[in-house]
This record gives sequence, structure tokens and C-alpha cells, in this order.
Amino acid sequence: MQKVIIPEVADRQTDHYLTKRGYEVLKVDNPDEATILATAPDVAGIMMFVAPFPNHLYDKLPQLKVLARYGVGYDSIDVDYAATKGVWVTNTPGANATSVAENAVTDIMLLAKRSFEISTLMRQGQQRAAKQIFGHELAGSTVGIIGYGHIGQAVAKMLSGLGVKTLIYNRTKRPTEFGEYVDLETLLQQSDFVTLHIAATKQTEHLLGEREFSMMKPSASLINLARGSVVDEQALIKALNARQIASAALDVFDEEPLPADSPFYQMDNVFLTPHTGSSTVEAGQNMAMGAAKMIDEVLSGQKPEWAVNEPQV
Repeated sequence: MQKVIIPEVADRQTDHYLTKRGYEVLKVDNPDEATILATAPDVAGIMMFVAPFPNHLYDKLPQLKVLARYGVGYDSIDVDYAATKGVWVTNTPGANATSVAENAVTDIMLLAKRSFEISTLMRQGQQRAAKQIFGHELAGSTVGIIGYGHIGQAVAKMLSGLGVKTLIYNRTKRPTEFGEYVDLETLLQQSDFVTLHIAATKQTEHLLGEREFSMMKPSASLINLARGSVVDEQALIKALNARQIASAALDVFDEEPLPADSPFYQMDNVFLTPHTGSSTVEAGQNMAMGAAKMIDEVLSGQKPEWAVNEPQV
């Protein structure tokens, strides 16, 4: 019986799918390096959250055949190196698109209405000060979407009924009725809200930095539900402190969990969430079941539908 390590929550979300398929399922809280080695060095398949999977770990797991990401991004795994070790890496494209897109639109609304600032002041007993803050209508504004995969497309569709102009920056120009493709500079210069939904790769690392923030309107806001590495975090902190841009809603960071001494905690123009953009019941079920099916496909001798690499041995 082949052994599989999966997060305990995923076992519940899939109604014990892999157990029913005949695998020995070993449930853990979070499959990181120490947990994996302590649980089953002879594991054949692992369902991964976002914990890094270091390259030296493959030689300690001789039976490993598949790493199935619970989610879309796979920047915590060196997929090319995994292929040299004969290990498939898979993800679950589109499984969390609706949830992340809804959160992005929610964040845009929160920043437009300045709801976080108003609520914070009210909780502090400063209702008079709270009443002096005025937000803006979203209608008539321009939203720039960087990255037009499943999530970016869902954001554009949701925004289409809100009276906004939508600009899109993406390497591949997929057909769309919900926005206009422009270059990155045009998007940054014209957008009132810039929302990030681009994959974390070497090419997109620090895609937005000091130069890019200088192009944005002083009244503009940034929303990041992609990955922390897409943004130069220190440049963003500088831009927010100097009010070079107005505000930000951030769900992802260079270091997660976000350290307690991060300057972001002290900023009244930043709305923070702890990488929970896809934390809905529906997205969780979709991601868990998708990842479980990828494990089953590999371990039953099939080519996985959602592979992001091609093992060489």
C-alpha cells in the first residue's frame, strides 16, 4: 500500500478520497520538511501547502513520485529539479479563482471607501474623526489588472458591472470582453487601483519596485493577492510612508507569517490579511480534491492532468 502525506484539513475536505482509493493516508497539520521526514520517509505522494520543499529533501524520500500543490502557485518548489528526480509536480488551476477574485474586489472596495480606517477610528472611540473621512465611488475609476489567468479574468468579469474602466497587462493576450490590454507603464500611470494576479517566477520577481511606484498616481492603491516576491517590499513601504501612493491591501509578503516587527502593522493606510485570499469553504474543497486526484493519477500510473513539469527519469 503506497503512503501519502496530506494536510488533515484536506482529508476532511475530500471526504477521505485517497483512503477510499486504497492508499495509506498519513494526516499532518502542514507538510513541511521536518514533518514529512518524521512521518514517512518512504512516502510516495505529498499534498503541499506553501511550505518550501528544498532540493536536498528528494534524496531522503526515495519512493516519492508526486508533489501535489493545494492551490495554484508552486514557487515554493523547484519544479525543474523535481523533474530530474523523477517527481511530478502538479497544481489545481482555477480551483480558487472565484474566491481570490472576490477578495480582490472586496479589497478594492475597502480601499475606495476607506472602510478600514473608518472602522479602526470608530473602535478607538473616535467616531467624530471617522465621520470626517470620505471615500470614493468605484464607478468611474480605472482598475489595472496585472496577470490575466483564471483569477485575473474572474476579477475583470466581476468588475464589469461596477462602472469601472479595466486595463490589463499580461504576456499572453487572451480574448476578453472585459478590459483593454495595455503595457505595464500605461497601466500604472492610468490606474486608480492596481491588483496583482501574476505568477511568481524569476521574471516577475520585484516586478513592481521604486520606479514603478513613482509612475502611479498619488491617489492610487495597490492590491496584492499574488505572491510577496512580485513586489519590492521595502520600496512599497517607502512609497506608502511617503504617500507616494495612497494605500494598499496586502495578503502576501516576503516572509510569512508576516513578522511582528513589520512596518506594515503601524500603517493606517494598509489593510492586511494573512494569505487568506483563497480561504473559503468552496475553494478549499476544490483545491483539496484537485490535488488528491493528481496524486491518485500519478500513483496509479497515469500522466497527471495538471502537471507543471515533466519528470526526466
